[in-house]
Amino acid sequence: MLMGISNNSTQCTLARPAVIAGPGLFHGVDCRVRLLPAAENTGIIFRRVDLASRPEIRAHVDYVVPGSRRTILAANGATVETVEHLLSALAGLRVDNCIVELSARELPALDGSSLPFCEAILEAGMNQQTALRRTVCIAELQRISEPANGQWIECIPSFTDDLVIDYLLDYGSESALPSQSWAVQVTPEMYLREIAAARTFVMAAEVEALQAAGYGRHLTGRDLVVFRADGTVVDNRLRWSNEPVRHKILDCIGDLALSGRNFMGRIVARRSGHKLNHVMAEFLSTIENSVKILSRAA
Repeated sequence: MLMGISNNSTQCTLARPAVIAGPGLFHGVDCRVRLLPAAENTGIIFRRVDLASRPEIRAHVDYVVPGSRRTILAANGATVETVEHLLSALAGLRVDNCIVELSARELPALDGSSLPFCEAILEAGMNQQTALRRTVCIAELQRISEPANGQWIECIPSFTDDLVIDYLLDYGSESALPSQSWAVQVTPEMYLREIAAARTFVMAAEVEALQAAGYGRHLTGRDLVVFRADGTVVDNRLRWSNEPVRHKILDCIGDLALSGRNFMGRIVARRSGHKLNHVMAEFLSTIENSVKILSRAA
């Protein structure tokens, strides 16, 4: 167990506030984020402190709104964008309760991974709370697919004590990005060591289209992983040879955290992106109605 990382039996929050700042990935607007300790059973709450009424949005799939290439939440007249990397960091390190204050609508992109969020959380420290973490045991297979795009995601019952994610990234034989697959048991230690540093990636042709639409004009190849048509990387180096599939798993963890459930089982996905992840999160959010919920010690 790494120092400061939550155990698996009781809920956890931060020991003290953490601050992190930077421009957003899509809009490029500077955003200051404060991660604050929160009471038991609070969950994750976003608070827009730049708006007069300081509206709050709960990190839950009920508040997801459509958005390309990122996860967006909206409620109470406010939106928060590109929340998946922070949510992934909180879920990966098993922080259950946190108030996230932000000074703009989009969270900082940082280096395109969740590692800077993890480092800020670990520097702040964690407090174990007394309320038990409730963990849903997946009891039946559920598959969600988009056959026309060759995309699917499914949850499978498993006898492991943790979440396992098995992801196949395959954009076809014409893609410059080779097929990659990876399976990982998502413990806090494994998350921090093998997942958190995996960065956002994009194809060079997609960057041109996004910038033409007004997104990400402040970015260069040093700010995220950009693949050329020949498969080489623009002005950067991969942290792992399979960094893209690791980042897909990072995103999946953040999106599924919107279910509001801690769960154990196996998630298997092929080319699943935010849209299918959100549909799976919606299913997982209702699972309490049909399966037993375990309050279990580590």
